[in-house]
Amino acid sequence: MRGLTFQGNGDLRVENLPEPTVEQSTDAVIRITRSCICGSDLHIFRSGEEFGFEPGQRIGHEFIGTVEAVGDDVSQFKAGDRALSSAGVSCGDCEQCGEGHEYGCSSMSMFGWAPRIWAHGGAVQGGQSEYARVPLADYVLKPMPEALAAPEHEATVLPLTDVMSTGWHGLVSADLQPGQRVVVIGDGAVGLSAVHGASAKDAEQIIAIGHHQDRLDVAAQLGATTTINSSDQEAIAAQVAELTGGQGAHVVVDCVSNTPSMATAHATVRVGGTIACLGTDHFAGKTPEVNWYDQFVRNIQITGGLIPMGRYIPELLDEVQAGRLDPAPVLSHTLPLDDAADGYRLMHDRAEGVIKVALTP
Repeated sequence: MRGLTFQGNGDLRVENLPEPTVEQSTDAVIRITRSCICGSDLHIFRSGEEFGFEPGQRIGHEFIGTVEAVGDDVSQFKAGDRALSSAGVSCGDCEQCGEGHEYGCSSMSMFGWAPRIWAHGGAVQGGQSEYARVPLADYVLKPMPEALAAPEHEATVLPLTDVMSTGWHGLVSADLQPGQRVVVIGDGAVGLSAVHGASAKDAEQIIAIGHHQDRLDVAAQLGATTTINSSDQEAIAAQVAELTGGQGAHVVVDCVSNTPSMATAHATVRVGGTIACLGTDHFAGKTPEVNWYDQFVRNIQITGGLIPMGRYIPELLDEVQAGRLDPAPVLSHTLPLDDAADGYRLMHDRAEGVIKVALTP
């Protein structure tokens, strides 16, 4: 089969690889019909060697497809079923999973990440390939509703596997309520997904902040009531204050999560509000400074973090079928799998009009 591999920092190649098979009784093998490149994958592209990646390792953790084979202990899926994969592996049975903390599952692994966090035997599986082995398939895979199973719906369904789930996680962890005001910092795919999710959750005011006008135009398409094209914190704070009657936002979703963006979050959140941090610079060892004095004296809550794997996918599928969500616009480009390295370069360079690249085997 064909699959994208890491060969060194800045060097990705599609190679011929062994086709995966069922290795454990709880495994499934899925034929991938569409995958996509995540912003966190760019950390691998740039610095995979520092993360422990070795030449030849497969990458990618956002994919959907058709079940090809299942182990004897898989009861929820059979060959021919259409399915979405969670971005990572969790069991669904332990105390952490039962409490909604799948990222803390003792079986937690991520597709397409270094061997040090792959806990399920065999080669590390990556979703930017023609096939993948999915451990603990009864929980990791999510069934695709028949109404959404056709190829023309793949651009709508694929973002639910991670990027839409991540934006939704920020809103859920911040306990966004209908009629509240939301600020979203960052105009990448996660920020656009948070905007779209806030619209589905009936936020009264959704202010999207970024500095790429083409992406902010998509934010308006996905539900932003106002967009602010600026990286000037004082100007942003003044405009948000004017838009919100001096109150600020009930919820700020920071999809960048570096020190400047966190300062902007504090400058735009209201008293007693919540900041949800979703940025991935933490993986690169860049921890943002937090204004703990402001947090204390204004009772600002800070939340966010890693998504609970596939927990939100069934809920998001319901939202799609109800007509409240369609995150397809975050997939700005679709390339053949063999051109995956070009897709990484487009996203790395932030080429005009590029948000997120989908790949078709």
